[in-house]
Amino acid sequence: MTTSGSTAGASTEPGVRGNGVKAGGVKAGGAKGDGVLVSVIVPCHNSAKTIALCVESVLAQTHPAVELIVVDDAGTDDTAAIAGRYPCTVVRLERNGGAGIARNRGVAASRGEIVFFLDSDVALAPDAVANAVRVLTEDPECGAAWGVYGDRPLIDDGVVERVQVLFGHYRQIQPSPVHTGHFAVGAVRRSVIERIGGFDERLHGQWTNEDHEFGLRIAGNFPVARALDVVGYHDDDDRVATVLRKRFGRAVSLVPLILRRRDLKPEQEALHRPPEILAIGLAFATVPLPLLSAYLVVVPAGLLGWFVALNLPLLAYVRRTAGWRTAAATAALSYAYGFAVGLGGLSGALRYAVDPRFRRRYANAGAPGTAPAAQ
Repeated sequence: MTTSGSTAGASTEPGVRGNGVKAGGVKAGGAKGDGVLVSVIVPCHNSAKTIALCVESVLAQTHPAVELIVVDDAGTDDTAAIAGRYPCTVVRLERNGGAGIARNRGVAASRGEIVFFLDSDVALAPDAVANAVRVLTEDPECGAAWGVYGDRPLIDDGVVERVQVLFGHYRQIQPSPVHTGHFAVGAVRRSVIERIGGFDERLHGQWTNEDHEFGLRIAGNFPVARALDVVGYHDDDDRVATVLRKRFGRAVSLVPLILRRRDLKPEQEALHRPPEILAIGLAFATVPLPLLSAYLVVVPAGLLGWFVALNLPLLAYVRRTAGWRTAAATAALSYAYGFAVGLGGLSGALRYAVDPRFRRRYANAGAPGTAPAAQ
């Protein structure tokens, strides 16, 4: 692991709820919390497309005390060189270990009282850090302040990405309990990490959900909040096949975590809720019924109508924001993505039944006072 720093100029463009936490009303840029040093940790791997936008957005924050740590996770493109043009610390890892390990190395290289995690394909609104500091300053018991994705893509690559961004933004701004972490844009007190440990480095590789595990571990020990004014603009996936693959893989690997933490009900914060998955699955399963009788077409049609009804608030929001065509695309893509999640859940349940190691994957998730084993 190597560390370097540099100096250069920068430019950018551009409510709270929780599990029992309320945060109040000092405006961003006010005096309260201005002296708190915030360490922004950006893990990256082959992120040359977006790293400059990400870094510039951090350097343009209104909060006056920010240090930026960019962790290059053994990338093979120009990400580290691009980041090195800016006034930040660049940590280079020799082996690709995944986002959790990269974030841990970034925390180790940082000094801030508050650690702000930011993905390399996200650019912050100028007041995002200040608003996160406000939440944590005004409620000393609050362990983390999770932000939200903005309602537009960082780089608009078409309708698939616009649907992704609007879908994610809508889900995140809904009033509901907050337990799972959002490490693409979210702040955690350093004292929290020191007490319960960082990301579990045993959970590395694809679809290991080390971020979900760590988020539930935080929520199992501290109150956490969703801060709707901590906003980051995301360059999301723009290919249907990529989204389907990710939804399926994550659904498989989340099964043991969901079953282990029934008290926190993490599935209630998922992009696709259980009733939607049920409606999608039943509609698909009953498609052959009209072959028995034409009258039976009402069964899959009715189940499809149930799915649409469950999503009417989302579809109405997308229509108001982006028009009818995007709303229609949202309905179709949401059905396809939900179907992938359902298949992934079934696959994960079968694996959970036969694989003891899979069942024990998240042994410490959310347990009070626990930390991952030393590596």
